[in-house]
Amino acid sequence: MLHQHALKVGVVAATVLGIAFTACNKDDNPPAPPSPRNTVFELRGTGTDAARVIGNITVYENADSSVNVTLALGKNKKDTVHQVYFIGGNYTTPTTDTLKTVDAKGNGGMLMVELFKDVKKVTVRQAAGATKEIPFKYDDAVAYAGYLKVMHSRFSTDTLAIGNFGKSK
Repeated sequence: MLHQHALKVGVVAATVLGIAFTACNKDDNPPAPPSPRNTVFELRGTGTDAARVIGNITVYENADSSVNVTLALGKNKKDTVHQVYFIGGNYTTPTTDTLKTVDAKGNGGMLMVELFKDVKKVTVRQAAGATKEIPFKYDDAVAYAGYLKVMHSRFSTDTLAIGNFGKSK
């Protein structure tokens, strides 16, 4: 009888210890979220500034897989409204696809322009007024063949900065 009682106590003790060790297992913690990805594309000046980097375009991935695309421009004229074009293709062989056109008022210092915020898709304007929606999560954005062009002003034909984006790089 003592032998059966000791066997039962041993089984109960082993069960309790097994449950305790399982409850303390640190592998049950959720994995750390992946760090956000970002990619930077350079913009160069034109004319005498053609060899100089005067800005950049950054694609930043958010936790929900949407992206933000921002322009940082170091050269701009204070109180002048510059025209920013985000166009398909590359600047030597552009397409008629336009992702974004934005006015950016110069501040004479580092100018930050938000081109897209929290987007997963963008609407592309095409020739003859047609539009189409394309996916624009991080991998789509950095694979898109495009370029950014900043004009001196709304009515100017002089380019202030230009640079390829995505796979046009």
